[in-house]
Amino acid sequence: MTVVETCDLNGAQTWLYRPTHADRRLPALAIGAEATGVNSFIHGVARSLAALGFITVVPDYYRGAGPVDPEDYSDVEQIMRHVDTLDFVRATHDVMHAVQLLVDDPRVDPDRVGVWGYCTGATLAWLTACLRPDVSLAVLFYPSQPVFDRLSLKRPTHPLDLVWNLGCPVYFVYGTLDPVMPPRLLAELRNRLQHWNVKHTIRLFDGCGHSFAAPIPGRQNLEAYGQAWAEAVSYAVKQLGPDER
Repeated sequence: MTVVETCDLNGAQTWLYRPTHADRRLPALAIGAEATGVNSFIHGVARSLAALGFITVVPDYYRGAGPVDPEDYSDVEQIMRHVDTLDFVRATHDVMHAVQLLVDDPRVDPDRVGVWGYCTGATLAWLTACLRPDVSLAVLFYPSQPVFDRLSLKRPTHPLDLVWNLGCPVYFVYGTLDPVMPPRLLAELRNRLQHWNVKHTIRLFDGCGHSFAAPIPGRQNLEAYGQAWAEAVSYAVKQLGPDER
């Protein structure tokens, strides 16, 4: 069983999930939602991870101004309009504030706080892991913006160009058919992770495109996601540990 709490975190509505009973401080994860915004899929992720013994936090980085219906994956044009206008600096800070909320929570072991994200939320989790040296783990399901189309005040640097500052183990998940991570870019990501000795795993799933975990007709691959989920959870448990250190 899990309990959900809500709060306003510097202007971003935030949900916190925790196990019903705990007699020790727990590991925790700040979760970045997909480009649709916080929806039932992401709430399910947060709830499931809480049931496994993590305290989880999900901030609304759109701050109430995202797609009208976060459950609707069909209106790709609307989703992309919101992504294109998203202030990635502010949104990254929203995820960073979620990490701080967990660090400050007396129910959380502050040395075992990680990030977990999907799609655009995985990009924000990636940036957070690069910018906060206290992040202990990053699980990134197909980050949508390893590089931006162009840099601006709202997206001042490419996540790929911050890989050198990753101080935690990172678990990347991509489909082999994902257009945001073509072979050339994947090779560059591997090269940089290896060059700077970042502990990492890049897990590729054959025949899968972008957002293959999401409930999108014709795109979702439940078998692949089930395997990716199990492996990612195992990785998180191994890195953060089930017991307080």
